[in-house]
Amino acid sequence: AVKDGDEWVINGQKIWTTGGHFSDFGMIVTRSDANAPKHAGLTYFIVDMRAKGVDIRPIKQINGGSGFNEVFFSDVRVPDTNRLGSVGDGWRVAITTLMNERVAIGAGGGAGRFKDLLKLARETRRNGKPAIQDSAVRQKLAEFYIKSKGLQFTSYRTLSALSRGATPGPEGSIGKAVGAPLGQEMASFAMELQGALGAVDDHAASPQDGLWQEMYLGTPGIRIAGGTDEVLKN
Repeated sequence: AVKDGDEWVINGQKIWTTGGHFSDFGMIVTRSDANAPKHAGLTYFIVDMRAKGVDIRPIKQINGGSGFNEVFFSDVRVPDTNRLGSVGDGWRVAITTLMNERVAIGAGGGAGRFKDLLKLARETRRNGKPAIQDSAVRQKLAEFYIKSKGLQFTSYRTLSALSRGATPGPEGSIGKAVGAPLGQEMASFAMELQGALGAVDDHAASPQDGLWQEMYLGTPGIRIAGGTDEVLKN
C-alpha cells in the first residue's frame, strides 16, 4: 500500500478470501513500509470489494463448494478514512481479527457433533451387534468425548474474557488447533462405522443425511482458515 494524498494505492494478491465473491467490503492488511521489521510496517484497511482493480476468482473445493477465493488488487484506491488503526500498526489489528476468527472456527468444529456420532454408533451394526457394544468403538467415542468437553470448557474461558471486554487470547487458537482436526477424525471414524455406505456422499442415501461425508470433505479447509495447524502450533 502506497500513500497518495488522502488515498492509498494497493497492489498485490491474496489467496483464501472467504466469501469475497458476495461481500461488499473486505478487510486487508498491507505492507506500507518495506524497510520496517516484518511485524511492523503493516497497515490495515476496509476495502470496497466492488472497487475498480479488484478481481475476485472463486476456488473450487473438494466438497464441490466455492466458499474461498483468490483476490487480485491492481492499483486499487482506498481512502485513508478506511484505515483501521494507525499507519504501521496493522499487525495488532490483524491479530485482534484473527483471534476472534479462531474463536468462531473453533466453536463451529466437530466437537458439537458428538451426540450425532453417539447416535450413529447405536444405530449401526458391527459383527452382528450394535457398534456401540464393541469395546474399540467405545474407547474411540470416549477419546472424542474427552476432547470435545475440553474444547467446551476452553471456550468458556473465551466467553469469560469477552464478558470482561478483553480480546480472546491463546484459548481461541487452542480451540481451532484441536477442534478442526477433531472434526476430521470424528468424520473419518463415522464413515468407517457406516461401512460401504461411508463412501457414498448422497444426502438421500448416506446415514444422517451425509453429515459426516460433508464434514470430512470440508474440514481440511477449516484446518487452513484463520491460520494453519502449523501456524497455530508455532
